[in-house]
Amino acid sequence: MKPGLHIIALVALLGTAVNAAEDEALPPYFAPLIAGKGNEIEACYTAILARDGFDSPACRSTRWLILFTQKKAGVAARDYQDNTGLKEVISNLTQARNRSRVYVQSPAQTQQVIDNIKTVVGVARSELKDDKVSHCLADIRYKNDLTSLYCDYALAVINITLSALTETPPIKMRREDLAPVLEQALPAK
Repeated sequence: MKPGLHIIALVALLGTAVNAAEDEALPPYFAPLIAGKGNEIEACYTAILARDGFDSPACRSTRWLILFTQKKAGVAARDYQDNTGLKEVISNLTQARNRSRVYVQSPAQTQQVIDNIKTVVGVARSELKDDKVSHCLADIRYKNDLTSLYCDYALAVINITLSALTETPPIKMRREDLAPVLEQALPAK
């Protein structure tokens, strides 16, 4: 075998081992959660990233989904009262559910937002405390949907806050700026 083929075979073998290790991180009875169509798990993960929002409606329903899945599988239900354990499970579920999706972060589009990016990101950071705004970010990241009702709400709330903060003319964020601004507003973790 040629040396180049050895490297390719080794990389393929390592990639398979990494994927197998990731698959082992979640119990096999979580398959229905991974295959599910809803966005609650991703919304919970985004709420956790945005503000440690374990008490958000999305995380409360995700806890119940996990407990229901465990009960249905006939295994001892593990109650994730420990937020660290829950965050790990939610993170792994989110990764497993979105392996094939690639989210590409774009820069802000409108000049008014670019010129006032610190102010706009600061407002968005404060608004991410609202579960509906963090749900919008989940819709953007995992469904590539800027037109959801959550994003309509997020855009309206951010623009209302911006208009109250700024002089005439008020800063107005447009839909194409929503994704990059919300991404920048996430705290680094």
